[in-house]
Amino acid sequence: MPTTSPTAAGRAGREIRALTGARGIPVLLIALFHYHEWFGYPGAGWYDTIVSKGYIWVEFFFALSGFVLFYAYGYRFGSRLTSGAVSGFLAARISRLYPLQLATLLAVVILEIDRRIDGSRKLGVSFFEVPAFIGRTLGTFVGNLFMVQSWGLYDSLSWNAPAWFVSVEFFLCLVCPFLLWLVGARPGWRSMALGALSVGSLVTLVSASGRGLDMTAGWGMGRGLADFGIGLTLAALFGAARSRDGTGMARTTVAHTAAQVAALIAIMAALALSGPARTRGDLLVAAPIFSLVLLLAFDRGAIARALHARWLMKLGEWSFGIYMVHYFAMHALAILYQPQTPWAGPLVGLTGSVLFGALAHRFLEQPVGAVLRKKLTTAPGQ
Repeated sequence: MPTTSPTAAGRAGREIRALTGARGIPVLLIALFHYHEWFGYPGAGWYDTIVSKGYIWVEFFFALSGFVLFYAYGYRFGSRLTSGAVSGFLAARISRLYPLQLATLLAVVILEIDRRIDGSRKLGVSFFEVPAFIGRTLGTFVGNLFMVQSWGLYDSLSWNAPAWFVSVEFFLCLVCPFLLWLVGARPGWRSMALGALSVGSLVTLVSASGRGLDMTAGWGMGRGLADFGIGLTLAALFGAARSRDGTGMARTTVAHTAAQVAALIAIMAALALSGPARTRGDLLVAAPIFSLVLLLAFDRGAIARALHARWLMKLGEWSFGIYMVHYFAMHALAILYQPQTPWAGPLVGLTGSVLFGALAHRFLEQPVGAVLRKKLTTAPGQ
């Protein structure tokens, strides 16, 4: 799901491997949430409690974007904004977002055409008389084409529904250089003020939405901006910790492990004690999820080291591809496979999502993104 890799921060410092490995598991929880929202829950209390709030892991990814972009570009944009630097930044970001956005949009167009052809045969009416699927109109197609569909223009999800996240990420890319300039190159009162404002905004949005943190088409931009601001502030705190002791790793490995384990325990406790999904209790789950971004960034401790596992690193690299194609994997599941047990369906759905996500990453996201980045990058020195 995330489109900002800690690997890309190499120009600002070392790769934060724990954050790369951490991206894979949350995206699977989001995919499981969508699967069960579409096909029903198995009725196992412990499992349903975790999966029914899977949408809250979106907070992890928006905050991660803010964190990594501050880590990679904070000094450059915090010092001063130049047209060359901004254009190079946007070229890099758009080239990561757009290939899969366009490919999945066109894939849903094909699905919609097929649905209408099938409907015209069954109903005995013309292709154009078959009612459009909710959200699939010419206007929303144009919105998706330009990645603005979640900028408050429409009240419902459209075409590749999970791509609302991409639309918000695109908006965050546009405002990121300005936010980094506003915060400044060094941690200080401005970054702390942004964090306080972001937390207050998120609390206000959750209170007003009536859906907890499950805000997408109509409220997603505000949600993403608040999470992103929290991520920027966490990165500023991380920078301050590193500056204070030279590496930011003065604590022992045991201390790092204890802090990470405490965050995971807090997440599990909040999932169990925060009440039904889509309420203000979602904030209790989000808080330790945000803290996990900061705690893993030091890349020390047992949990961080476990996330260095090769398969988790690969899963993290594929995470955006998995997120963008899981709608299709589960659509195909509904057509081709009728699970005989409540556990077979999600297992097959996740397997298909990972497989096709890996292929999308290898044959679309990487090569097409490289070509697009080359075409977009025109500023000297970029």
